Parts: sequence; C-alpha cells; structure tokens
Amino acid sequence: MVAEAKDGGADCIETYVFWNGHETAPGKYYFEDRFDLVQFARVVKDAGLYLMLRIGPFVAAEWNFGGVPAWLHYIPGTVFRTNNEPFKSHMKSFTTKIVDMMKKERFFASQGGHIILAQIENEYGYYQQAYGAGGKAYAMWAGSMALAQNTGVPWIMCQQYDVPDHVINTCNSFYCDQFKPNLPTQPKIWTENWPGWFQTFGESNPHRPPEDVAFSVARFFGKGGSVQNYYVVLLCA
Repeated sequence: MVAEAKDGGADCIETYVFWNGHETAPGKYYFEDRFDLVQFARVVKDAGLYLMLRIGPFVAAEWNFGGVPAWLHYIPGTVFRTNNEPFKSHMKSFTTKIVDMMKKERFFASQGGHIILAQIENEYGYYQQAYGAGGKAYAMWAGSMALAQNTGVPWIMCQQYDVPDHVINTCNSFYCDQFKPNLPTQPKIWTENWPGWFQTFGESNPHRPPEDVAFSVARFFGKGGSVQNYYVVLLCA
C-alpha cells in the first residue's frame, strides 16, 4: 500500500491509531502482527514518505466503538468523550504511550524523523453541543493535553471549531475549498477528502467520479490550501 501510494505521487501517509486494537485491557498493550505501529511507521519512513499520526484515541474510521476499548465501558463512572475524569485519565495514558513509542524511535520531525503532524480526537465538533458545558471543557482539555506531550510537531483536531490557539482545526468533507482554520495564521488542511460514502440499500451509489475529486483538490490549493489527504479505508480480516 505504501509503495503504491508513493508511485501514485503521494508524499505523505496518514494513519489512525486504534486504541481498542492496542490496549486490550487496562495497561495491557498489543503491538504485534498487523497492530505493529512502529513497524508500519518504519515502512513509511523507509519509503521516503512523511507520516501524519492520527492518535485519536477516538477515531471513528468505520471501526468498532470508533476505536474506544469495550473494557472502558465497565470502568465505574466512565462517560465517553466528555469532561469525565475516568475517560480522560485512560485517554491521556494511551496517548502518552503512543507518543513515547514514537519519541523512542525518533520518528517526530523535531527529532529528525518523518512524523510531521499528530491528531487528538476526531470530528468532535459534530457532537460537542450534545455534551453541553462538558463537551466544551473536554475539547479544550484534549487540545491542551496533546500540546503538553511536547512532540515538537503541530497537533490537529478535525472539524473542531474551538480549540486552544496552538492546535489546528482541519476539514473533513467532499469539498474543503471554502474551509477556514480557526486563526488566519494557521495552515488550511484537508484531513479527509471523501471520494464517496456508504451506499444505502435501494439508493444511488454515493461515489464521485475521479474528475470531480481532481477538480476539488485543484480548487482547494487554488484557494490557499496547504495539505490534503485522500480518505481510504482498508479493512483487513
């Protein structure tokens, strides 16, 4: 996959990190076989490509629970993705685990490596209002927690319209040419360019022709865009 992306002209690979695949029980981690994140990062580096590491730990990504471990549901008092201490504690521990693994390998660009961006949470702006004041507090906490990891590379939050000033809001959509980051000094980043969507039974096929995708990319860069990523989901047995 990495070689094919490079042959197709890509210069960066973007990947999610699946919390429920890596932390199988509280404090018990798995990074073997297809969950060998360090090896994947190394393959990308050896191919001469950059890496955008979307840690989440909630990632959505058409994945069970959006990547949140099922065991977390049974931690007393836990409420997912809000200003809830049990959830935040486990989320911070996992984020720190992943960051420390990447630091140990010197993979961050600040260390001379190839990871140029990292992401915390994912598309929370769609749901934040439903959590009320707890949602706002959680979003700000998540951004601040990420910054405190001291990776030396920028942190992003997709579809998040109120983040700490040093966290970059990015766009996920079919078209992002009209998107604006939170601050005029921040780059305009298109984290997910969707070539299609799920097909509902009996409905038309919601996929875009290549010409439309290409035009949307050209228009995005023509209107000040700096980074765009084609969203591809690979589901492996």
